[in-house]
Amino acid sequence: MQKKAIIVAVLLAAAFPAVAQTFQQALFLDGYRLAYRYNPALQNEDSFLSVGQFVNQKYNNVGMANFFFPREGEVVTGLHSSVSADEFLTGLKKDNYTKGNINVNLASYGWRSGAAYHTVEANVRSQYSIGAPKSIFEFAKLGNTESTYDAGGIGIGENLYFELAYGYSYKLSDIVSVGARAKLLLGLEALNYRMSSLRMSLTEDQYKINMSAELDLTNGWRQINAGENGYLNLLAISARDRHRLPSGIGMALDFGVVVRPLEGLTLAASILDLGGMRWYYGNAGTSWNTISFSGFDDLSVADIQNGGIKKQLDELKTDLIDGLKLSPAAKKSAWEKVPFNVNLAVKYELPFYRQLAIGVTANHIGAQGRSYSEVRGVVGWNPVGWFGIAAGAGTGKLGPVWNIAANVAVSNFRLTLGLNDGFGGKKPYTSNPLWANYKVVTVGLTYDL
Repeated sequence: MQKKAIIVAVLLAAAFPAVAQTFQQALFLDGYRLAYRYNPALQNEDSFLSVGQFVNQKYNNVGMANFFFPREGEVVTGLHSSVSADEFLTGLKKDNYTKGNINVNLASYGWRSGAAYHTVEANVRSQYSIGAPKSIFEFAKLGNTESTYDAGGIGIGENLYFELAYGYSYKLSDIVSVGARAKLLLGLEALNYRMSSLRMSLTEDQYKINMSAELDLTNGWRQINAGENGYLNLLAISARDRHRLPSGIGMALDFGVVVRPLEGLTLAASILDLGGMRWYYGNAGTSWNTISFSGFDDLSVADIQNGGIKKQLDELKTDLIDGLKLSPAAKKSAWEKVPFNVNLAVKYELPFYRQLAIGVTANHIGAQGRSYSEVRGVVGWNPVGWFGIAAGAGTGKLGPVWNIAANVAVSNFRLTLGLNDGFGGKKPYTSNPLWANYKVVTVGLTYDL
């Protein structure tokens, strides 16, 4: 196996994001029917039915500009000889990662009962992450000057689950409202692959990798049987013969409070998704093995675009699967937290023009050591009952951010569109960020009953 195959695969995984639930503009858009998902204490005046909402959230702490560099009319990777080690490695982090959440709202229904408001909904949610330590890139660039590198920590995680939620909010007075939501989580499938140890060394004529890896795969897939050689046959995984029972079960809670101490002033705080899932892994494997390889050539983007990457990735897939030699391990279960959100917001409607509001939002995502936080100023304008728009800008853990959202009503239908994004540019004609980036896309449609 060629060295460049290993490094290119990790490089691409870290540089190109594969792509929660928070919608920071919710408080600033009058008539947004799913605001209770941002803060369960927020209420609607009317009953509604959600035709569906899609939320795609992702954030990565490195971007394409950390791995690709312009050189004399072409673009080369950081492994190219024309790119110095300092230029390439300085921009990388100790832990380079991409994380994301996708939330598809299948249906929601909300109705008022006196001072109380009830909501029920069904969602399908997915979370994923991929990470690679800086040491593997140091090895790629400086392998001829250092003897041994430990790059343990490479990992890929993904899960998919069904969510049933019931929400209840109550208006204690004209000043204070409180709310909570309870969510039943039913696991569909989950995958965790991690290299607990990856020690790389250089001899006179070849590179050597000692790898230790673990794989957990839920029983939502059919059982992976060991082949004649006694190792798991990962290529035999298929979607056939799925188990009827869920692969995991869990629960999460949301809490919120809204205070209106003065006319036109709103203070809101919420914490979402406190909980987790007990996953039942029907397939598991462990390995310890050594792979040796020699040499690698300078690699440019042109080489990748000309199809050279396909052959390298094919070699990588075959060699890693054959070389890791995952042995069957005992079935197990594991408790895993879902990423939680903390939201704070202040909104003030201008006394001389109530349709215009200004304020501040703050958000924190807790995600197993790869958290994200931000704060931004927001302006909301709701000139008529069928239209509202909100925009804002601020800064977060990964740099400056901006957002814009609109809520438009036609007859009894309400369409909501929102985009949160980071500054710093994108690769032309793609959505791949040049720098560390946080992005949320929201599309939703509701119907007033």
